[in-house]
Amino acid sequence: MTTGRRSIQSYRRTLGAAQALLFLGLPFVRVGGESALRFDVSSLTLHVFGASLAMNEFIVVLPATLFVTFAFLLVTMAFGRVWCGWSCPQTVLSDLTRLASPWAARRRPPRWRRPAGLALVALVSALFSAATLWYFVTPADFAEAALGGGLGPVLGWSWALLGLTLFLDLAFLRARFCATACPYAKVQGVLFDRNTLVVAYDEGRDADCVDCGACVRCCPTGIDIRDGLQMECIACAECIDACQPIMLKLKRKPDLVGYFFGEPGRARRLLRPGVLALTAATVLSLGATVSAGASAAAATLDLTAVPASDFVPRLAADGRALNAYQVSLENRAHGPVTVRLATSAPGLTLAPRPDAVTLGPGEHKRVRLVVEARGPAGRVMGELRVEATGEGVRPVTRTSTIPVIVPEAR
Repeated sequence: MTTGRRSIQSYRRTLGAAQALLFLGLPFVRVGGESALRFDVSSLTLHVFGASLAMNEFIVVLPATLFVTFAFLLVTMAFGRVWCGWSCPQTVLSDLTRLASPWAARRRPPRWRRPAGLALVALVSALFSAATLWYFVTPADFAEAALGGGLGPVLGWSWALLGLTLFLDLAFLRARFCATACPYAKVQGVLFDRNTLVVAYDEGRDADCVDCGACVRCCPTGIDIRDGLQMECIACAECIDACQPIMLKLKRKPDLVGYFFGEPGRARRLLRPGVLALTAATVLSLGATVSAGASAAAATLDLTAVPASDFVPRLAADGRALNAYQVSLENRAHGPVTVRLATSAPGLTLAPRPDAVTLGPGEHKRVRLVVEARGPAGRVMGELRVEATGEGVRPVTRTSTIPVIVPEAR
């Protein structure tokens, strides 16, 4: 499999540049007045393309984690380490800072190359570590705090440590991290099968190899692809682009080193039991994620009810049992809402209460409700159902197994 005369690296670097721009630009995109993707630490709210999920709605994270896990396993089994070579941030940022890479220079590099490369690495490290924090603090707030010298210890140290870690990685480790420390490299042998897409050397055409060493000199992890599939290979296709021109110059078939589904020369088999099983698991977990996300996003109001700790259940003169509850309301919509409270539980009614409660965007209020009940003395294990309806509010019902006490008459 080849890409013709155009090098694979041109495709890889175009895709990498697009991913880098997306990572840098996404924090500036706003949907519904909020960041397109940001976790607000102060309110513990995740903003996702117009939806705002509070911490108690993070159940959506479970199916989302399963989806990402199954999708990753599926891509790895079918297409090998395409993530490592084409989309991993380690690879993308290493490509952006190739000036600092000693193996990227085909000849002896000039003296200015290393200092210039380190300066580029410092710039990229500072920019991308700041962009990482923009997914927690808006870029405008971050810039205002940075220019005013008021980043504070949390943001300031986070930026410094992220930037330093990224600088040391890109300046000294680079692809050696993939070959030595990356856990994904350690498990790829378990995920691969005989039909996985890999970068391989066609041993059946060994006579075509002129032992020029081009494939070894260009490899960022320093392996010899002619020794077979190795854990250190990140499928970046540098060796393919190094070998192809030599084969074309010698008027030989270019795919001496190339992308192959399994061993070179074997028939590919894309639909196999493992791939089909992982595809089904990925689709099911994606459906669960979409369903959970839609349900959480639709809830514009959060409501919880608990017994009031400062109110002892009592009997009124007319025999009514009175219980008090603390109701917490939180508006998760981007606009104001007006809420009216009621209970639909049989035998329970609400005593006089605020006719309506108005909440601004993101506002949280507590309201005391007094519940009236009639029944025999003792504990009534009924279900208190408090329902909130109103302008701009999707009807919300919360059911709590809260005891309604009917005390003994005195």
